[in-house]
Amino acid sequence: MIGYLIVGIRGGRFRFGEGMAISPEVVDRVRQSSDIVDVIGSYVPLKRAGASYKALSPFNKEKSPSFYVNPQRQIFKCFSSGHGGDVFKFLMLYENIDFPTAVRRLAEKAAIPIEEERTGDYQKATQRKQRMLALHQEVAAYWRDILLHDERAQVARDYMHHREIPLSWVKDFGMGFAPESWDDTLKWGQKKGLPEDLLLEAGVVKKQEESGRVYDFFRGRLVFNIEDEQGQIIAFSARLMDKEAKAAKYINSRDSILFSKSKVLFGFNRAKRAILDAGSVVVCEGQIDVLRCHAAGILHAVAPLGTAFTEEHAKQIKRFTQRVILCLDADRAGQQAADRVTKIFLEGMEGMERMVQSDLGVEVVRLPPGHDPDSLITQQGVDAFKTLLAKPMQYVDFLLDRLLDREDAGTATGKRKIIEAVAAFLTQIPNQAFRAQVLQQAASRLQISQEILESEVSKLLKPVNFKQAQDSSKARKELSAPRPQTMQLHPLVADLVQVVLSHSGCIPEIQKELNPEWIMNLAGAGLLQKMMDLYTEEIWSGQESIYSHLEEGEQNYLTGLDTAGLQSQDSDRVLAIAKRACVRLHLDWIRNRLLVISQLLNQPGLEAARKAELLGEQSGLYKLKNSLTAST
Repeated sequence: MIGYLIVGIRGGRFRFGEGMAISPEVVDRVRQSSDIVDVIGSYVPLKRAGASYKALSPFNKEKSPSFYVNPQRQIFKCFSSGHGGDVFKFLMLYENIDFPTAVRRLAEKAAIPIEEERTGDYQKATQRKQRMLALHQEVAAYWRDILLHDERAQVARDYMHHREIPLSWVKDFGMGFAPESWDDTLKWGQKKGLPEDLLLEAGVVKKQEESGRVYDFFRGRLVFNIEDEQGQIIAFSARLMDKEAKAAKYINSRDSILFSKSKVLFGFNRAKRAILDAGSVVVCEGQIDVLRCHAAGILHAVAPLGTAFTEEHAKQIKRFTQRVILCLDADRAGQQAADRVTKIFLEGMEGMERMVQSDLGVEVVRLPPGHDPDSLITQQGVDAFKTLLAKPMQYVDFLLDRLLDREDAGTATGKRKIIEAVAAFLTQIPNQAFRAQVLQQAASRLQISQEILESEVSKLLKPVNFKQAQDSSKARKELSAPRPQTMQLHPLVADLVQVVLSHSGCIPEIQKELNPEWIMNLAGAGLLQKMMDLYTEEIWSGQESIYSHLEEGEQNYLTGLDTAGLQSQDSDRVLAIAKRACVRLHLDWIRNRLLVISQLLNQPGLEAARKAELLGEQSGLYKLKNSLTAST
């Protein structure tokens, strides 16, 4: 079981922390009933590639497919991200869930009941969650029916008509109306036999501390269902319809065992597939903005529930895209929101492998004064909004516009403040290639040399002990120079990397000879695949042209290679070297596969049909092995 944190095994069961255990027999049954091609194919469009399937990586943005699924071995491998494993591992990565949840999800699809051991308060908490979910479903249906049919909701229907919100949205997107009453929902819940403590916990009603009086929390508001990633209603957000009212425009359910405002993005459950397809997410500021976008076909729009944008929101989005487009009003509040969101997206976050990719940009769409996405689409049409989305400005340009408006760049003091602010922004970008790109843009706009800006960034990134640095020039170099990252490659993969680097014209022939599956788990496979992809995408115009697309460790490895000997040889001779390496890799793969088959054949209770299948594969591999051995 690759990559799973199993706290312990007790009584023959896998135990996942406090609260539950699943027997290995059940896990195996679920695995066997969940064909990896079918499961992954429901998330990612797969195409047949020989005996395997391939697709664009669901974890990284890319142009050439580097994601492979092997139906025989029931595993996947993503060369661009390095991820690989079985069907459970894919679901854990794609949905950002733990192993037990992945097992339960697949078991549900396969109609396999799971008997779990419950310990402590786990069963009580699970039952409580189910009751809460059922309560939210009932409350949502009650408010929905009021909005559609009740006379008390005429004010809400008038508001919707004024805002050009069709009634079809009520069922399509989950809307309702909470009547202007102190106890309407409370009395309805009592008649339905819903416990008062459950209504309180869900935040549907509230208790006054001094008097102990219980009353409706949502009153006289248009209500929007808040759903989790599975589409289950877990909370509500409600909007005032009176512009002159002094109360908050939006209020949300209190945090509960189902809902945490800091972890949920409005509309994300409907948007996540579209975010992956579009390669970007559009972040709006309000719920109606999101629904207007979705209704207009802009399905990759979401909104935070309130003004705060959290680290958890960023983690949620980064599972699906590396590109964020902020839609901001042209007012100060929108600018402050941009600062908060950008800080979260560019600062490092625990548990994320690569927070900022070379192609990541927090970009900004500045809406015309007086407009938000909703008003722009309704008044000027969806094409007007799409035109803005198609040409967002890089965040560094947005930042510079703000700084140049605020500070006088014509004075030494003003320019110094601007440079320091930009340098501080640049320090939030850990990816060196992306930082260099943004630094170049900023220096050009500020009309200063890149060296000046680099110097300011270095000061903030590495505080220097100037007394120690003055002692010797060696000390200064050690303080300023970053420690290089090193890589260890499989010897045969290293041979191919050297060939590719010295004779890129050999790449098409190597691609014909080399099956990605043969190197799937070998050190350096990702670097080799990336280099070949860059050539295929016509990005390669010389060795230097590919470095900005590589990680620091990969850059260091390639720049440390001595390819002079290979470069002096003709292409045919070098290609022969590469083909021999491919044959040896194929032979190594065959030997490993034969070893696995041998182990499988020795398993007790092996079914006759499966045994015959394995023996047939074994026979074919021995013949192929003998043929390849004879040719080398």
